Amino acid sequence: MNTRAPQKQATVDWLKSEENGKREWQVVYRGPLSGPSLRLHYGFDAWQEPIQEVALEEIAPGCAVSPPLQVDDHVVLDCVVTDGKRWDNNQNADYRLWIACEPLDAHMHVSGRGSGDLGIVSLHTAMASAGIRCGIVSWVNNLALDRIDWATTCLFPLVWVRPGETTPEEVRTRLAAGFVGLKLHPTVDDYPADTPELDPYLEIAAEVGCPVACHSAPGDADPDHIRRLAERFPQVPIIFYHTYLGPAEGRRRAAQHAREQPNLYLETSWCSWREVSRLVAEVGAERVLFGSDASVDGPHHYCRRPPNVEGQETYNEGLVALVRALGPQSARQVLGDNARRLFRLNDHTRQCP
Repeated sequence: MNTRAPQKQATVDWLKSEENGKREWQVVYRGPLSGPSLRLHYGFDAWQEPIQEVALEEIAPGCAVSPPLQVDDHVVLDCVVTDGKRWDNNQNADYRLWIACEPLDAHMHVSGRGSGDLGIVSLHTAMASAGIRCGIVSWVNNLALDRIDWATTCLFPLVWVRPGETTPEEVRTRLAAGFVGLKLHPTVDDYPADTPELDPYLEIAAEVGCPVACHSAPGDADPDHIRRLAERFPQVPIIFYHTYLGPAEGRRRAAQHAREQPNLYLETSWCSWREVSRLVAEVGAERVLFGSDASVDGPHHYCRRPPNVEGQETYNEGLVALVRALGPQSARQVLGDNARRLFRLNDHTRQCP
């Protein structure tokens, strides 16, 4: 795969249909490659052997479809496309399609329309590599998000709040315009997570009915601080971003707080799949949200080498194992349903798949 296709945002998706009462799974490719030699090169569940190829049939200019594929009891399909000379491999990150669920990443970042590691182009490449259809995003500068046309994305933004600097009027305006919650980062913005200065913003969240995502880590963002904030506003869902970005002891405390305080939830960025499985066992599948911090590691965020999740696994590897460990119902809750419910995405004009 040394010769790559011209850079153009391509899409790979499922075409699902019913034939004689049986669901058929076909892959639809829209991208820069075309011609009678177009083929889908694919494997299942993080490219496990055997690797297979099938011909793609062009059904319209720039659009080709595979024959029905046998998905059996697999979790995901991983693929690239070739015309025999060139490869469209999503900037060496490959494409992924989920079979049993529609994942949502509840913790993402985008800095605007640029093409750097944190720009929208990088994020879209990363999402395609992991089969992530939609996500919750934030950025340290709310104004940068104003440059994004949300109608063309499946991304839903949070209002980044700095107590005493962000005005309540801005929060209300952005929430009314389609932002789906608040983002707190006590570590970056240098305030304790239980400061009374946050109360005016939490009062708005309670009034509007939106959740609050809060960075969790040693110091000002310690889970003990976040719990005290949650106790003051029991009607507001508050999410421990990362669960705890630090030693395991902090994750255990965060999980204990979530067990005892009903409006606290755990998000899993930078947690191994075994740790996520442990968190689900501790607090229940309905209280855990998958997130990844994408795309702070650029377009290869979910499949980066060397592995970036606790230095041992990639997100793409871990998610396959996690789904198998949790089972279909719990996996759907953790990988998307909980976030859709908390952020009320089905209530918005732009609904998440």
